Amino acid sequence: MFSKLNPNETRYRLRIGEQIVGYAREIGRTRYYSKDQFWWNGAMIKHNQVDECIGLRDLNNRPLFEFDIIEYAIEGDRDRMGCILWEHKKEQFIIKDLDDITLDIPFTVDGLVLFASEDMKFRAHLFAQPDLMHALGVRDN
Repeated sequence: MFSKLNPNETRYRLRIGEQIVGYAREIGRTRYYSKDQFWWNGAMIKHNQVDECIGLRDLNNRPLFEFDIIEYAIEGDRDRMGCILWEHKKEQFIIKDLDDITLDIPFTVDGLVLFASEDMKFRAHLFAQPDLMHALGVRDN
């Protein structure tokens, strides 16, 4: 994983089904929890689903997580829609284009980040769109 937020930290979104119940962050071997990403403590938040933060923020400074649907730009305007997924074969996060589902775009190539914050804007959660998940062949587990 790459991180522009903090290279020594990994963040997660915690859910129960489709409901976001909080967030976690790991720094070394220590894990902190928050309901709002502002106030953090060691009290664990009950959850059954975990979405990893990709280490980038969108144009509104919102951290992006796997299973987010984003508006994004390849060249110029943000005129494309895609969802953030983990590509197991390549072991990296990708954008799965929603207009051309054969198009998988990595966030990095040879260590270079391909997208600036202004190139991406959060739109929705893929896990709240079961029909779209099914059409893409994506499982939430």
